[in-house]
Amino acid sequence: MTEGADAAFRRFVAAERDALLTEALRLTGDPDRAEDAVQRALTRTRQHWGRRRADPATTAADALHDAATRGDGGQVLESLDDRRPPAPPPPARWRLDADAAATDALGRARRQRRVRTAGLAAAATATVAAAALLVPQPTTEPPDALGTQQQAADVPVLTEPTRGSLAGDTAFVEAARRADWGPLTPPPVEERRVVLATDTPDGRVVLLAGTVDEDVRGVWLTGPVGAPPEQLTRSVPQELGPYRPASLLVGGPGPATLVVVTAPGDEVEVSPRLQVGPRGTVNRSYEPVPADGGLAVTEVRTTTAGAGTSVRVLRDGQPVYRAGVPAPTLPAGPAEVPPLDPLRPASARPADRLVTEALTDIAVPLGVEPADLQPQLLWAGTLPMPEVPGSAAVVVGRSPGGGLVVTTWAGQLGATGAGRTVPCGVHTPPGTTDVAGLVVARVCNLSSPESEPSDAGRWLVVTAPAPAVAAAVLDERGGVLATVPLPDGGGVTLLPAGARDVRTLDTAGRALAEVPVSAIATEPFGDYGSGEVR
Repeated sequence: MTEGADAAFRRFVAAERDALLTEALRLTGDPDRAEDAVQRALTRTRQHWGRRRADPATTAADALHDAATRGDGGQVLESLDDRRPPAPPPPARWRLDADAAATDALGRARRQRRVRTAGLAAAATATVAAAALLVPQPTTEPPDALGTQQQAADVPVLTEPTRGSLAGDTAFVEAARRADWGPLTPPPVEERRVVLATDTPDGRVVLLAGTVDEDVRGVWLTGPVGAPPEQLTRSVPQELGPYRPASLLVGGPGPATLVVVTAPGDEVEVSPRLQVGPRGTVNRSYEPVPADGGLAVTEVRTTTAGAGTSVRVLRDGQPVYRAGVPAPTLPAGPAEVPPLDPLRPASARPADRLVTEALTDIAVPLGVEPADLQPQLLWAGTLPMPEVPGSAAVVVGRSPGGGLVVTTWAGQLGATGAGRTVPCGVHTPPGTTDVAGLVVARVCNLSSPESEPSDAGRWLVVTAPAPAVAAAVLDERGGVLATVPLPDGGGVTLLPAGARDVRTLDTAGRALAEVPVSAIATEPFGDYGSGEVR
């Protein structure tokens, strides 16, 4: 953890902590729990700081939701509900100021890093409880509840003896131990662990792990049954830890094999896809799969662009891990999407890539191909950004369960389709909702939080049916902050500070409908889970 990164993290805390506290208070309804949740979220953000493709704002928001809800992953997704429950007023003074909060989070991150890298082969010893805030605080849990949770979570996973059907093939296991790790610097051969070596209906799978400079790392090897280690394809796990279950999908599209490595004695449950019911409820259901000696191998189904699969691991009956599953053998990139004409007038057609990624993003978690969603392009428009203009698209699909899935995406793409795109969030109206009458008010964040958090790139996208010709952006007291023209069934504006609701207006200025400004998307659609459940 470098001084430069620590300084950048402190600037991030100073800029974003107030918003995180407000959201945590909304989720928990209790100031003490809210502040504790924010500290846990900031700790995880510092742990992920500087990782490739890691957006600090997204990491913090995702971690905050996990810390504040502390659920088992089966609940309706609150982030998909546009109706915000009322939050109590914030306390006159939080227990920590921004600087003390940053110091506390940095200390936690350093302590947890030392615990995680203490050694792959070492058994979990004393309880490593979450660090307390710098001031005394009450707790509603039994005195040893957090310690018991931590003890249950910190059980080594990436250990030998080797698991799997090839574990008894000494020659293969030793050849795998000496396999090339590609560009990844491996530990010395004698310190490498062949955690898994097995054949599955969809090929051979090997997991190697070790520690280099206190950094836990590893590599998957996959290929056809019977292939020697040197002929297997390497892929590097994005997140690996000594106490963290590891999973992989091989095969597909269509039937595929799921491999899950856990601590011996753990139970494994699998959710094949996200479910959106006819009333718009969103949840996942998990079913147990056979697991023996820290290994589960089972069949799942995948789409051409990915899998809706989520894995949940239980230890002593308590969830300790929940996450999606990487599928390196599936084709990279979005699926094929049929051309769509907008239901409402559009001044410019969105880039094909924008619509394709929007539909793929909701289709994969639902376990279907985009064309099976009966997709419709509700509206598309232009974002007047400097140099390369931006664009936004609102896309609607119908889930296999009968509910609607409305997703908004924005991008800054050149003529060739190169550039960046961002998801702006999803909501799920009941299946009986008239698509033609939908009013959407969504925030799309095209700023650059990886350099400095900024509001300069946060756009409010509004689309509404005729006879709406404008939308008034309202603050929490109903005051008008801005007015957005809707000449083509929609419009955009930079997000005014304090925006809470949008009221659509007809040509005479009469109010037609009022909807909340949906919160900026903080986690990917799919409710896969983000790893450890504490």
